[in-house]
Amino acid sequence: MDATQHSDLADSKVGEKAWSVSDRPLTAAQWASGSSAALAALAVLYAISLGEPRLIFGLSCVAACTLAAFLVASYTSQARQAVVIPVLWAGAALGLGSLEGGAAGLAFAAVIWPLLASGAAGVSVINGITASVCVAGALMVVTPLLPAGPSFAPASWVPFIPKLLAFWVSAALAWAICARTGGVIEKVRQASREQAKQAFDSRDAAQAETRIAQAETQDRARFMAEMSHEIRTPLNAILGFADTMREGVFGPLPKGYEDYPGLIHTSGSHLLDLVSDLLDISKIEAGRYEVRLEDIRLDQFLFEAIALSSGAARSAGVQIRHEVGPPVTVRGDARAMRQIAFNLLSNAIKFTPKDGSVTLRIRPDRLTKQACLEIEDDGAGISPADLARIGQPWAQGDNQSRANSRVVRSSGLGLAVVKRLTELLGGRFWLESTLGKGTIAKVSLPYADLEAPSA
Repeated sequence: MDATQHSDLADSKVGEKAWSVSDRPLTAAQWASGSSAALAALAVLYAISLGEPRLIFGLSCVAACTLAAFLVASYTSQARQAVVIPVLWAGAALGLGSLEGGAAGLAFAAVIWPLLASGAAGVSVINGITASVCVAGALMVVTPLLPAGPSFAPASWVPFIPKLLAFWVSAALAWAICARTGGVIEKVRQASREQAKQAFDSRDAAQAETRIAQAETQDRARFMAEMSHEIRTPLNAILGFADTMREGVFGPLPKGYEDYPGLIHTSGSHLLDLVSDLLDISKIEAGRYEVRLEDIRLDQFLFEAIALSSGAARSAGVQIRHEVGPPVTVRGDARAMRQIAFNLLSNAIKFTPKDGSVTLRIRPDRLTKQACLEIEDDGAGISPADLARIGQPWAQGDNQSRANSRVVRSSGLGLAVVKRLTELLGGRFWLESTLGKGTIAKVSLPYADLEAPSA
């Protein structure tokens, strides 16, 4: 593309811009300046017919400056208008104020025009104030130096022409300020409505995404529950066959294979515990874990849990102690409470060093009408950072860095199952732990009756 084509393209763009500007409806500032220029031009023509030089000079200044203000407001940027508009209206005000007529209203109108024009055009108010101050100073200097105007007959209405023009321009500028302010308020309201609409749209989109995520979570939990059930069935068969081989039901095993059934049983048991926990947490999250509340003697229930965990405690070299106290009856589900007690005891035994101890307590609380089950170990404890994550699925403490506890592997699901089951029973589960001193797991369950047990 050559220089001529570039020039033609630029001219066409300027023409299109000018055409688009002329097609738009006039703004309040354009209407005020344009109407003032037209009225002042008519007054100039009448002054020319009268042959009054001072009247022609003053009205010509008003007409020229207001016309220039109309063009500037129509075809220039806001930055240029901020400087030029107050200057042009100051010139128009100076021309009007220089007319003899001596009316204080003329001088007052001449001083406030730059300020009113700044507000109507939406430019800096400080520029309008500066221009008004300059007009006031210039009028004080220029007006006495101008020659005296002619005297008109008492019945003549010619002296009222500047006053009428001053009234018209002042009223037009004041109306332009009101119109512009109303437009700004409407824009603010429109922006607020758009923002509110965007906020509602965002909320609806977020809710839709949440519903999709919840549906996906439920589908995943349902799938995991079904898969866990399918895995647990063959695992039980594997453990049964391992026990059969270990006990030599069909005869002794070949030499070198004697230890394999025990290893198979140990690994299978660990995998079965993991799958059982996964099945329980999946059922709970999918809302498919049903509880049947009944009155349960908590002290007797704990003795059964201790008996079930005694074998694991002996193998780990851990002693189980109990401080059960008086009989306490709570409201709960036997299957869920059995899972809670087994998981807490297994977890405490797992992370307690050899020759350590695990202590079970029942603490009735007459004020809250709840009984608190405590299982305390003297293991390595849990750091505050890890303690905040315990109870979430797959979360577990950094037990591998503890010198005084055995390094064990855990899925992190056991305490998550305990927390969910406790909440299903209307209770609360939490941990208290100190590094180097041990951990206390606490489960609070409501009483079966309204009266607290005797201490």
